[in-house]
Amino acid sequence: MSDYRLIGKDFVPPDITGKVTGKAKYAEDFRVDGMVFARMYTSPMAHGKVTRIDTSAAEPMKGVVGILTADDVPEVKAPKGTILTNNPTYIGDPILAVAAETEQIAEDAMAAIEIEIEPLPFVTDPLDSLLEGGADAREEGNVYSRSRKGSGFRSIKWSQEQVNDFRTAREPTGEFVNEWSYGDLEKGFADAEVVFEESFVTIGYAHMSMEPRTAMAYWQNGTCYVHGSCQSQSFFMPGLARMLGVKTKDVVLISENTGGGFGSKISAYPIIGLPGYFSKKIGRPVQLRVTREQEYYMGSARVGFQGWIKVGFGAKGQITATDVFIIEDIGPNATSGDASAAGDAISLVYDPAAMRFRGLPVLTNTTPRGAQRGPGQNQIAAVMAPIMDQAARALDIDPVEIRKINSASNDTIVSAYRRPVTSAYMKEALEKGAEMFDWENRKSKPKKNGSKVRGLGIGQGYHSAGATGFDGLVRITPDGRLHVHSGVGNL
Repeated sequence: MSDYRLIGKDFVPPDITGKVTGKAKYAEDFRVDGMVFARMYTSPMAHGKVTRIDTSAAEPMKGVVGILTADDVPEVKAPKGTILTNNPTYIGDPILAVAAETEQIAEDAMAAIEIEIEPLPFVTDPLDSLLEGGADAREEGNVYSRSRKGSGFRSIKWSQEQVNDFRTAREPTGEFVNEWSYGDLEKGFADAEVVFEESFVTIGYAHMSMEPRTAMAYWQNGTCYVHGSCQSQSFFMPGLARMLGVKTKDVVLISENTGGGFGSKISAYPIIGLPGYFSKKIGRPVQLRVTREQEYYMGSARVGFQGWIKVGFGAKGQITATDVFIIEDIGPNATSGDASAAGDAISLVYDPAAMRFRGLPVLTNTTPRGAQRGPGQNQIAAVMAPIMDQAARALDIDPVEIRKINSASNDTIVSAYRRPVTSAYMKEALEKGAEMFDWENRKSKPKKNGSKVRGLGIGQGYHSAGATGFDGLVRITPDGRLHVHSGVGNL
């Protein structure tokens, strides 16, 4: 690579100076003439119904420019999140917004607004909702399933015995909505030398990006200009246009820099449409800055898992069968997909001879959920890694070797779709990693110091990327500069 000027060489990215010095512009740094600030009144309860709103005391306050309620924005069909709602389904769900000359005036105006909310039953644990007599997160039900036969809400309940079995790591017998399998599962477990059966829990925690969600919008000649915090303009634009009720060509999205997203800002989130509607209503540019506290409530969180898994290993270390059941906490707005991704990850990374996946996405009155740093794949990696180590010890096989034995190759057929991987180099990565970390000399030398043990372990995982492409443009100018135009966010 010595002939290349940049490839394989250290160089200074053109945007790094601005980011380090603070000169880089983020969504909240943009100002235009006549701009006002919006603040939101969010639900103080996890589930409820707004029965009364009285804004008469706030409207005449000096500096108040306008008030936006759920009646001013399109009704979004459940289970998608709404810009503003009269039926909040989580603490922090936006109910109304006030625009004013300053954020403080907007806050003072909100304090003068009278709002009455009828509390409704709520649930924060999927198992509590599944239990007979348990609350549903939404009036429509506690499960939203998607399938080729159609999508919709359902209310699924398990008996006390079924819930108890699940909580004590016994094979689940309750109803589920997603399933796929391949191979002879019964024979796979019968042929296994050792079988491990475990329950597991992975927590759904907030993304907490350094930059809270911010958007500023104004209209000009029928086009809505939005300065927003996002990860991908290509993914973001269609959803933003639908949210604003216009065609994509009538929206201009500017996102020069984004202060982190970790998956939570890939697609258009509901509140980014709020400044656009507010601006159209009052005829002035509107900026909405979400507070750190609000970001925690409404920003997004990882999908949480509660599950059961059974894995069988042959005498030579190969995985003969895997059976997994995942209940996923998908929050109030039916974001799902992590559990299915977890099932695919097991099939791809560990290549079991036979496998069954069952999943049940359950709605809860908690923070909205979304993709976070390897969605589904990271959760299941934390589950499978200790099982692989247990099998290595039980069968007296090196932990790296047992992972190589169960690594997919380019032509391995994987997942529910039974398609070849086409590009798999896990075995080579394990070999290279073991060499670089001097695995052979360090693996059996843990050091104990009081209650602490220091040692060297091995883990593996993957994240799918690049399967969906987007158009891009590359220009070479007369001065020899290369300009790459892409709809990928600058995080």
